[in-house]
Amino acid sequence: MSTSTLRRITGVLTATLLATGLAACSDADATNDTGLTPVSVGLPWNGGAGSTPRDTGPFGYAESLGLAEPILEKYGFEFDRYVGFNNGPPVIQALQSGDITVGALGDVPAVQAKGNGQAITPITVDRPAAGIWFITNDPALDSIDKLTGKKIGLQFGSNFDRYGRAALDRYGALDENNLVNLLFADALPALQKGSVSAVAVPANVAAVWLENNDFTVASKAEIDDPDLLSTSVAVTTDEFHSAHPEIEDAYWEVKQAGIAEIRKDLDAYIAWAADQQKVSESSFRASSTWDFADERIDPDGVTTLQNSLAFLVEQGIVDNDFDVRDWVNS
Repeated sequence: MSTSTLRRITGVLTATLLATGLAACSDADATNDTGLTPVSVGLPWNGGAGSTPRDTGPFGYAESLGLAEPILEKYGFEFDRYVGFNNGPPVIQALQSGDITVGALGDVPAVQAKGNGQAITPITVDRPAAGIWFITNDPALDSIDKLTGKKIGLQFGSNFDRYGRAALDRYGALDENNLVNLLFADALPALQKGSVSAVAVPANVAAVWLENNDFTVASKAEIDDPDLLSTSVAVTTDEFHSAHPEIEDAYWEVKQAGIAEIRKDLDAYIAWAADQQKVSESSFRASSTWDFADERIDPDGVTTLQNSLAFLVEQGIVDNDFDVRDWVNS
């Protein structure tokens, strides 16, 4: 696939928004009548039918327990709302338009946005812990090396695209001619109809698909290729960060509170998160590594960002290389 085609694909992804919870023409830097600055969080959302977009990680758990508000108020903020999107690039678009204050997204769309000129600053970088699974529609395709010659669906320019290409190459099954660009929403029907033989998707989504379809797991990154795990990054605009540098400590302190509660009672957290996502507790439990960062900027997470940037530059998706370490410490 040509560089220009990849860039067109990237543009389509960036233009695709879910309007769920999005307040038009809002000002993320506004101060309300309490004198506190509202913090709205945008994130990709793939919960089950009837679910409402929200952060189901440490920040969201702390917020649900009432732990976030006093922390945020201490730094001059108050929590506003969550906004859900269908993938990472629209999160960046909403951030730049002022519709959200903080964007929580994967490593690939984060560095892609920075490399293509978006003025964003990381406020937290998680430890690489986001699982990605290769799912197939044929029980015989139970390992990656058996995918040689098969049509494989990847959402080009995504976290699972980077993992998929690297894993396929590692096991001698990579053939660019057999890769099919599939938006995340199209991956399940394509696999069900047999348009592709395998797809690489986030572990939490794969676990739900396995409950309702006769699919096979060919590989789990967290088991077979842990060095290819993706990470999550929380970013804000350079402008907001310059005006409110305390957002770093505020957001991280809320996450720390959530992590502490999860470590204290994992079962209670799983029950809550599964209910929020409208998925079974067993699928939610099976799809996470429960490996949380102990630092605001996790060193292994930074390495993942560097690897993702190198991948995007190689693919011609990012125009400008940059120093990741300087970026996360800016």
